[in-house]
Amino acid sequence: MSNTTVIDYEDSDGTGTVTLVANPFERGGKYYAKFDRTTVNIDHLIARIQKKEVGTNAIMAKHMASLFKAEILEALSRGEAVNIFDLGTLYITTSGTVKGDTPETASIPGFQVKFTSSKVTNEAVSSLGIKKIVISDTSPIIGTMTDLYTGEETTTFTAGKSIRIEGTRLKISGEDGGVFFAPATAKGEPEPDETQWIKVEKLIRNVSKTLEFFLPSTLVADTPYCIVLKTNSTKGNTTKKSYSITSSAIVKVKDE
Repeated sequence: MSNTTVIDYEDSDGTGTVTLVANPFERGGKYYAKFDRTTVNIDHLIARIQKKEVGTNAIMAKHMASLFKAEILEALSRGEAVNIFDLGTLYITTSGTVKGDTPETASIPGFQVKFTSSKVTNEAVSSLGIKKIVISDTSPIIGTMTDLYTGEETTTFTAGKSIRIEGTRLKISGEDGGVFFAPATAKGEPEPDETQWIKVEKLIRNVSKTLEFFLPSTLVADTPYCIVLKTNSTKGNTTKKSYSITSSAIVKVKDE
């Protein structure tokens, strides 16, 4: 816990941003909503108390808070649930699925603490307003592209050699996913007929921030292409039903 005292702070205005995130499950709506967090700590809370109750001793308040924290942790370590100032209850539950069909064979995976909010806590957020609603974009983002034969960041690559793409959420997954070279239209967009796309056969490196692969041998020199990334990967090792697609600006291949 910090020993400093917050002097300058700004209260939130009672509104927030709601982000719509694509629902990867069959049931439910197309999106689920997340209220974006603005986190305050004990220093902010004490500063607000001092503003309302002039003369409040910040050092003593922090000391009392640390005492409450220690007692709450000790109560949990004894297996007790704790009512936190009528805001809700911290309680103990198992941290996973129990293996075994009988008490004699049951294997308890361990314990964790969860929190159930009270009616008064839920009522406190009932009047919150929405500042704006945005849709979370989970598509891959292409940052830089490098010809690994020349070592140059470029959009013209050496035929038959390897290239590196760096960015965000690049990891390719899914049976229909992949890295493709799509003929570019006059508008500089990928040809919509996917049967004309040329798929990269094997990825040398396939992680969230980096893709490395050899150029397909069937690419035609000086022909405009867009590199298309198609993936159903999400954070961690999970996947979703739908695919995210992104494409690069026009790229070309040159003979060595």
